[in-house]
Amino acid sequence: SFAPWPGKVTAYHEPGGPGVRIDGMVYSGYTVPSQYDSMIAKLITHGRDRNECMERMRRALAEMKVDGIRTNIAFHERLLANEQFKQGAVHTKFLETFGKKD
Repeated sequence: SFAPWPGKVTAYHEPGGPGVRIDGMVYSGYTVPSQYDSMIAKLITHGRDRNECMERMRRALAEMKVDGIRTNIAFHERLLANEQFKQGAVHTKFLETFGKKD
């Protein structure tokens, strides 16, 4: 579910390293309000090619820690492990069926 998940962030750790960037304003102890956009951080990776970007994202997601609230980290880890996604063979309806057969 991509529904907002307000609450208190009890622990937070951002990944780092070459080609990894975080845009956000969250920290340990931050309370995500229910009445506003619940996007707490945007994790961005870049590299020489798609494979390097995806490898950096896999590593960054594994290093990212957000406790106390629900996140979509596990969803993105599953997405990066999907063969169809890895090959770039996705379409506009991909997310509607993703996970139903994986």
